Amino acid sequence: MQRILIAEDDPVLSMIYQITLAEAGFDVLMCQDGQEAFEALEQFKPDLVITDHSMPRMNGGELVSAVRKARPGAATLMASAIDGRLLKDDQHADARLEKPITPGRLLRAVRDLEATRIAA
Repeated sequence: MQRILIAEDDPVLSMIYQITLAEAGFDVLMCQDGQEAFEALEQFKPDLVITDHSMPRMNGGELVSAVRKARPGAATLMASAIDGRLLKDDQHADARLEKPITPGRLLRAVRDLEATRIAA
């Protein structure tokens, strides 16, 4: 997993995610909401999409569904405080990380997804 697309509308979290993952050697593209992330999918071609749930224009669940259709090989990680039981079946990400999120927990979740993809 080298290319990570992140949809997060909180500027502080965006900065934390970007710094953490870039320092770990990932190519990171930040987007302010799900719609912007969806529009970047084709050109950026991410291996992983990390998304918040509650965002303007397109929420994280909708983005996960759209990613599955537009880029079926990409993994998805929902980084959110929303209860996963509230999501529709097609909106569940490959992994979930509950907020608040520390850099260490974020990197562990990404590495776990990466290991799962390599083993598959």
